[in-house]
Amino acid sequence: MSLVLVVLLLWTVIHAANYFLHRRQTQSILPPPRGAHSFGRRRNYFWDSRTTQVILNKFHLRVQTSAWNAHHDSLSKVVAARPGARFRSVVTYFYNLGSVVCVLGSVAVLGLTLAPSPSVPLLRRGMDVVEKTVAPRDTGIKPIIPGWTVPLNHLPVILLAVFLSQIVHELGHAFAAALDAVPIMSAGVSFTVVVPAAFVSFPATALEALKPLARSRIIAAGPFHNLVFWSLLVLVDRARTGDFLAHTMYHEVSDIGRVVVGMDGDSALQGHLALGSLITKLDDTSLASPEDRWTSYLTSPHLPTPTLGWCVDRAAYLSSPQSCCEPHVSSPLSCFSAVSSAEKGCLDAVNVLVDVQEQRCGSDADCSDASQCVRPDESAPILRLTIRSEGQDRVILWSGPLAEVYEQVETGTFLPRFRFLPLWAYTSTRLFWSYLKMATLSLYLFNLLPLPYLDGSQFVEALLDMAFQVESGFDEYDVEALEAASTANRDTQRRNRGRWKEPIRNGISIATMCLFVLSALLALTNIR
Repeated sequence: MSLVLVVLLLWTVIHAANYFLHRRQTQSILPPPRGAHSFGRRRNYFWDSRTTQVILNKFHLRVQTSAWNAHHDSLSKVVAARPGARFRSVVTYFYNLGSVVCVLGSVAVLGLTLAPSPSVPLLRRGMDVVEKTVAPRDTGIKPIIPGWTVPLNHLPVILLAVFLSQIVHELGHAFAAALDAVPIMSAGVSFTVVVPAAFVSFPATALEALKPLARSRIIAAGPFHNLVFWSLLVLVDRARTGDFLAHTMYHEVSDIGRVVVGMDGDSALQGHLALGSLITKLDDTSLASPEDRWTSYLTSPHLPTPTLGWCVDRAAYLSSPQSCCEPHVSSPLSCFSAVSSAEKGCLDAVNVLVDVQEQRCGSDADCSDASQCVRPDESAPILRLTIRSEGQDRVILWSGPLAEVYEQVETGTFLPRFRFLPLWAYTSTRLFWSYLKMATLSLYLFNLLPLPYLDGSQFVEALLDMAFQVESGFDEYDVEALEAASTANRDTQRRNRGRWKEPIRNGISIATMCLFVLSALLALTNIR
C-alpha cells in the first residue's frame, strides 16, 4: 500500500508540473514550437522545443530528442571515410561476430526456456538470494519480483540496473547502424508507472533497404553489447578490483559476526537493534564464519533445540503455572520444559535468557541441588540475538517467526573504517553490482527470444531472409534485363523462395510464447 501511495504522489507531482507549465505556455503570446502537436490531441505536453519533446499521457512519460542525430551522422561519416577503412573493417568484424554470438544465444535461451525449474524453491529475501538465483549452475526461469522473491526496497536498485543495461543495449544498435549509414530518427527515455526505459528509433525504410546480413548485425548489436558489458563486469570481479577498494575503506567482520546495515521502519526490533550493531550469535549458533549462517539459520523450517539449558530455582519452577504452555493461550510468560523430565512451567523469559553470565547446563547434575535445568519449549519459539558492543555482550529476545527477522533486518559483513562512510554503502554497491550483472545478462538472453516487440523476432526474420535468400524490396534491376522482360522469372523465384518464411517465423514465435508462459508459470509455483 505504501508503494502505491508513493507512486500516486509521484505522478500527481508530474501532472501538476504539466498543468502549470502547459498553462504558462498557453498564456504566452509567442506561437508554440513547430511540431508541438504532432503526437495527437489526447496527449499533454509540459515542455517542447525544436529538438526535444516531453510527452505525458496518464502514467506514461516519454522524452525523445533529435539533438544527437547530428553526432550519429558524424560518426557514420568517420566510419565511412577512407582513412578509417581499417577501423571500419575491424568494427564490422566485431559486430558480425556479435551476430554469430546472438545465434548461439538464441539457441541457449530457448534451451533455458525448455529446461525444468530447479527443485530447490526460491526464498523471499535479499542479495544473497539474488546471487544464488543467477548462479551459472541454475537452470530455468527465476523471477526477481520485488516484495515477493526479493525485498521491496530492492526495487530502485533493480530499476536503475535495468535502465543502465538498456542504455548499453541501445548504444549497440546506434553504433552498428552507423556502419551502414542508417540515420536515427530520435533517441530518448520513457517512464511507465515506475519502470524506466531507453530507446533509439530508426527509419523503417532505411532498415528494410539493407541486406539481411547488415540488418541482422544492427539488430544483434544491442544484445551483443549487453553480453560484452556483462563480460567486463565479470572480469572486474575476477580481478577483485572492487574488493581492494572496499577493504581500503571498510574492514571485514565475518570472523566475529554480522553487521546490521538496514531495518524495516515498522519492525518491532526498532529501538532495540541499532544500525551498526554487531550480531555474534543466534541462540547458541555463532555467526563467526565465512558461511552465511544468518540466512541458513533464520530460513530453516525448524527451530533448532538448544543443546544447553539454564539453571533456575527448582521450587519456583515447579510452582509456576502451566497455562502459557496450552495452545492458543496468550500470556506474558513463556513456556519452558525441563531437560531431564517432561515437566513444564511458565517463566519470565527475560529474567532467564537475557543474562549472558547465567549458568548453562546440560542436565540437572550441572546445577545446584536447589536448581533445575530448563530450556524454552518448542511450542514457544524464542530467538536470542547476542549483540557485541565495546567488547561487551548483551542479549535481545525475539518471540515469533524467525522468517520475520530475516525479512526485516538486513545484515552485512563490513564495517566502515571512517566515521563519514555510511554503513549501507558497501552492501548497496555490492547489491547494485549483482543486479547490474543480472540485468545486462538477462537483457542479452531475453531480447533474443523470438517474441513480438523484442529484438529476437526481427533477428529471426533477418536470419530467415538470409536462409531463403529473400531480397529486399529496394534491390536494383538491370536495365537490359528489364528491356528483355526477364524480371518475371526473378519475381517468381523470389516468391517461391520466400513463401515459407512467414509460416516458419509465425510458428517459431507462437511456440516460443507458449514455452515462455509455461516456464514462467512453473517458476512462480516454485516460490515460497
